[in-house]
Order: sequence, then structure tokens, then C-alpha cells
Amino acid sequence: MSDFSHVHPDSHSYFSLTDHERTLVCCQDIWVPHPSVENLIARMHVMMQMTNKINAPSMLVIGPGGSGKTSMIEELKKRHRVWAEKMVFVTMHQSPNGYSLKELILQEIGVGVSRRARLNENISPELQYLIKSQNIRAIVIDEIHDALTLTDFQQRINLSLLKNLAGSNYGLCVFAFGIPDAARVLRRDAQLARRYAVRSLKQWGNDSEFRSFVASYIFRLPLRKPTNFKDQKLFLKIMETGQGLTDNIVKILQAAAMAAITDGSEHIAHKHLDNIEYIMDDLCIALRDVDQLEREGGFA
Repeated sequence: MSDFSHVHPDSHSYFSLTDHERTLVCCQDIWVPHPSVENLIARMHVMMQMTNKINAPSMLVIGPGGSGKTSMIEELKKRHRVWAEKMVFVTMHQSPNGYSLKELILQEIGVGVSRRARLNENISPELQYLIKSQNIRAIVIDEIHDALTLTDFQQRINLSLLKNLAGSNYGLCVFAFGIPDAARVLRRDAQLARRYAVRSLKQWGNDSEFRSFVASYIFRLPLRKPTNFKDQKLFLKIMETGQGLTDNIVKILQAAAMAAITDGSEHIAHKHLDNIEYIMDDLCIALRDVDQLEREGGFA
């Protein structure tokens, strides 16, 4: 019987699959805990448990595209299901039916986005009831920059909404995710600048936390042989090729693992990383370009 101690026990069942099926497992997105993000999630949970506040505590999480914001939100969706305190999730990116931020939030909480809501009739009593009865303690807003980088008039509406959600009427923590431009807009409003803790998801450096993240990710991949984690050049190639972006690094590990199964080597090696562009092109996987993100305003 093979010794698969180099692989997480939860992944051992994949070794009964065909090689092709194992390659498909490697391209599945998985959550790998790492301290910086785990600390943010823990802080959010504590903030949700705070009561009797004039204004509920809120947080803005910023980072360029590919820094891990979406994967963090997906993890929050899983965790809040077992928490007593519930979250509501909305995304501004390509909002369906052209709904505003207010309408998206009302829809997710359970207030019908009807003509009366559009006409600004008083929906506060119904909204307060739904928030209390469902023990909703937080609103998570993805792509918040899409709501804050509009016309000045629309910006003022959305900034006022963010204030009201966290105010005494509703008492909701607001956890907003977006690119650094969102922080610049928030800072224009002195009240919101004071109320929002701003946290950044930064690019990785070739440090111990990065190496731990990579090793933990590979630990969950169904490869029959162990990867040499003592080889520091291996980590450096992964970091440099991925330009320090979480999304790029994950794609590199997925593609390299798929290639390792296909060629029979069954571990991630330099030959895979040296040819990663060809491997990824063959798999129709693309990396994000940090220089392009900078030009488009994805970085502060």
C-alpha cells in the first residue's frame, strides 16, 4: 500500500480515481488558511458580535484584482452558515437588472424590490424586522468600487446608504471589498473615514508565510510523490512567475500539478515551472499582469 502521508487525509480518496480525473481535481479551487486572511475573518466575526453601538463597526478590504478578495468572500459564505450571526452578500459587479446598491441589499435581505421601494416609501419597519428576525449582523459588499466610482450624485447616495446601514436604526456591520480606489472615495467623507477600518490584501513576498501557503496548497493536491519543499528556488520561481498575486500563484500550482500527473512525475518540479507558460497556454489558463493592473488603477 502506498504511503500518502505527504497529502492531506481529506485528499486521499482521490487516489482511487483515474489520472485524468485527478488532473481535474487539481484545477478545483480550494481554501487554504493563512494567517493574514484568517486574522481578518476572525476580526469580522468579533465585530459582528458587538452590540449596543451607536454605529456598528465596519471594514473595507482592498486589494488588486487577483489578490484573494473573492475567495475570502466565498469562505465567509461557508463559515457564516454555522455562526449565530448571519451575513448578507451582494456584489456590485454587473448588477442584475441594473439594480442600485440599495436595491441589491433590499433584495438579498428579503424586501421586495418593487415600485414602492423604488419610490423611496418608508420600508424601515419591514427592513428592521427582517434584520432582527434573521439575526443579520453584517452586509458583505463585493466590488464596492463599482458603487463608489460613479457620478458625484450617485456617490453621495451610496455613501449615505453605507452610513445608514451601520447606524442605530439597523446596526449592521458593513464589510466592503474592492480595489484601492474605493479607499480614496471613502476618505472624502470624514465620518466614513473614521468608521471604516481599512485593511489591504497585499502581494506576496518570498517569505515564510508565502512558503507556508504554497506548501499547504500542494499538501491538498492528489500527487503520488512529495514535492521538495527544501528547494527554496522552487518557491522563488512560483512567487516571481505569479508576480505575488494569490490568483496567479494558485493557477501556477494547479497547472503544474496537472502536468505532473500527466507526465507521470507526480510532484511539482523545476521542469514544470520553467515551462509553465506553455503548460498554462495548453490548458487555456491565463495569468494576471501586474503592470496592467497598475495602469488600470488596480493598485494604490
